[in-house]
Amino acid sequence: MKFVFMMMIYVVMMFDAKAQNFEIEAKKLATDLKSSLMKNLSQKIASEGAVKAIPFCHTNVGPIAKSAADERMSKFEFGRTSHKLRNEKNQAMPWANSYLKDFQGKFKGDIKKDFIIHKLENGKRVYLEPLYVQAQCLTCHGENLNKSVKMELNKFYPNDQATDFKLNEFRGFIWIKEK
Repeated sequence: MKFVFMMMIYVVMMFDAKAQNFEIEAKKLATDLKSSLMKNLSQKIASEGAVKAIPFCHTNVGPIAKSAADERMSKFEFGRTSHKLRNEKNQAMPWANSYLKDFQGKFKGDIKKDFIIHKLENGKRVYLEPLYVQAQCLTCHGENLNKSVKMELNKFYPNDQATDFKLNEFRGFIWIKEK
């Protein structure tokens, strides 16, 4: 009886360690993805302006993310989603819809969760980290867009819904899923 109890404790401890490791790795990947994209996009905006950054972002967001993920691509799938999409390829998976609805229209100070761990029916876990509108995001996602920015966005994203955001407003999620 004592052996069975000890084995149960060992299994629980191993599960907790695995869950904690996933959380740590997913958070690190989310940080790397966000910082890599913002660094490249900020450099492009600084050197050539917001209008030129739009096609750059459209073309390079995938390769930039893959480069930031590096060897972790064998372990994780990842992406971004929102309740107000710019790129239709970022459509929310069904498991994300309730979280998007809960966070929609809220601001950074309103939300107490830094991340969410969602468990899928197949037992895999998904790490969801809220994204908030920063000052530099307002150029292409804010309420008062420059006419040339609007025209350029329309070229690449004719069904764009990702505008009219305010500073620190919930913008969507970056998600990391176990393979």
